[in-house]
Amino acid sequence: MLEASMKAVSWAQLHVMNYLPSSCSYLLYPNQSYDGNPLKEDEELFPEDSIPFPEFIGPLGFEEAFRFLWRNGKVPEWVDVGVQACDADLSYLQLRCCGRYTAVDALLYHKFEGYQPFHVQSPPLPPNWKSLEESGKFDLYWHGKNPIAENQ
Repeated sequence: MLEASMKAVSWAQLHVMNYLPSSCSYLLYPNQSYDGNPLKEDEELFPEDSIPFPEFIGPLGFEEAFRFLWRNGKVPEWVDVGVQACDADLSYLQLRCCGRYTAVDALLYHKFEGYQPFHVQSPPLPPNWKSLEESGKFDLYWHGKNPIAENQ
């Protein structure tokens, strides 16, 4: 989780014009998967965690977020992580989490990225953004939404 967090911040720092502190807080979006199919092996669901999108749990510190993701010796099968917001002190990382938890390595996604089940994603890209070379850095809030400011 820590390695994926650092990778998400470092990628975003290269692409957004906003100052992104290296200290992080987490915004959790639980149960972002379709979980109507039969469970396999040791899979476990926590439907009580469901909240309507775009609501989130947090901001949480590293330990709180880790405890949410690590339950009964299991973790979500995938977790998409990316910078969603920032302030003067913190970069806020969204964790969009699969609703299926497992301890079986074969069921975890993103093995080849090196920190499964985490998958680093970019912040939302502006329309028509091509590349850093072609389009340059972009504002993290190009879409006008700061979930931290809206939640306070």
